[in-house]
Amino acid sequence: MIKPKTTANIDLSENYDQEEDVYYVTFKTNEPSYVMEVDDVLLWEMGIFSNMPTGFRILNFSKNPKIKIHIAREVKKAFSSAERQFTSVSRLREVQIEEAMEKVLA
Repeated sequence: MIKPKTTANIDLSENYDQEEDVYYVTFKTNEPSYVMEVDDVLLWEMGIFSNMPTGFRILNFSKNPKIKIHIAREVKKAFSSAERQFTSVSRLREVQIEEAMEKVLA
């Protein structure tokens, strides 16, 4: 994926619940969100107003070694509809998620 020349300075909250094996990443957008189930591994937190991802949850985190590839594919899907309405904001949020994934899944 091609990244813009500037990196997005993002505030995010990340938390790993070892007992439940769930990894939470939430971007501090201050937008109320709802949870959308993608499949049995990935849940998106979606902004109520923007309908763009405001975070994600990875279920069975320690048992999914290929989760990075899976999430990268789902990022594209999640932004396809939002891009038509909020092109610049959507791309910025996409970069934020990519950078967070690199940090979290490194």
